Amino acid sequence: MFGTGIAKGMATTLKHLFKRPFTFQYPEETRPIPLNARTNLLWFEERCTGCSTCAQACPDGCILVETSPRENGELNIERYEIDFRLCMYCGLCVEACPYEAIQAGGPYDDAVFDFDGLYRDKHKLTEMAQEYLREHNWTYPIGKAAPRPEEKPLHTGKPVRGRGAFDPEVGLGGGPIPIDIAGESKRK
Repeated sequence: MFGTGIAKGMATTLKHLFKRPFTFQYPEETRPIPLNARTNLLWFEERCTGCSTCAQACPDGCILVETSPRENGELNIERYEIDFRLCMYCGLCVEACPYEAIQAGGPYDDAVFDFDGLYRDKHKLTEMAQEYLREHNWTYPIGKAAPRPEEKPLHTGKPVRGRGAFDPEVGLGGGPIPIDIAGESKRK
């Protein structure tokens, strides 16, 4: 019949005409962010071992992890950088991290005037993570309790498994390699 589409459209309009609007006045009011929302990434240095599985899982290649072995066999995280100019917020790095060191849940209103402001190094990422923890009563975005500044960190720089550094040619499957004081591998 002619005009039924117009009648259905007008019925929907009349139905919503008298309902209270659910618009948020954005700068003053913010919506609650769902737990699994793909918002900005937060990197927690106290949870990171430097295994670089997040960088390997990133399809855009926007995560850079550079480590160096310490004398005691732990890994020192020299550089950890995320280029949010390239990030598509897919969450693959979050899923790949075995220690939940990188988590989605940061600010979703992260607009900048300078495009280079979206490239964040280890210090800026740590600052963002600490600000998030202070605002959320020292709780990670996934709901677990975070160590307070006066408490001992979880496992900063510890190896992924076993003791010692890992052979870059073999990767994580090679197991621990004993390292002497000079920093050279004893395995040949």
